[in-house]
Amino acid sequence: MMDLPISYIESSVSRGAILHSTMFREIDHGKFFVIIGVSQNEVAGFFFINSNINKSLESKPEQIAMQYPMRKKDYSFLHYDSFLCATNILKLPRERIVSSINTGETTFIGNMVEEHLEELLQSARKSRLFSKIEKGTFLY
Repeated sequence: MMDLPISYIESSVSRGAILHSTMFREIDHGKFFVIIGVSQNEVAGFFFINSNINKSLESKPEQIAMQYPMRKKDYSFLHYDSFLCATNILKLPRERIVSSINTGETTFIGNMVEEHLEELLQSARKSRLFSKIEKGTFLY
């Protein structure tokens, strides 16, 4: 594997980036996810892409409203239409993400379609699932 300059890797860690990683120890397989925000020291979002909406969300309208559809026709890496679960902002140190890309544990896949990213951000900014601090730090 060719070593990439850290500055190049850091530039790919930006809002709307779609990554695939096996770094999430609580998940027993690699996951696609979207970065929704970056602060000076943290990367946030980790809105996971799932093939279906989890049944546990059926009785939770606020969380159902934050299941953003992602169509295979718009995202060629998907095998079928899926959902971006935008219900919880997870944060990791920026250097952890950069390191995982550098080691090959995480792979840059592409970026969300700009229009889709803006729709998602508009919904998230209105959602009661996120605090004012989270919104101010990561969603604007």
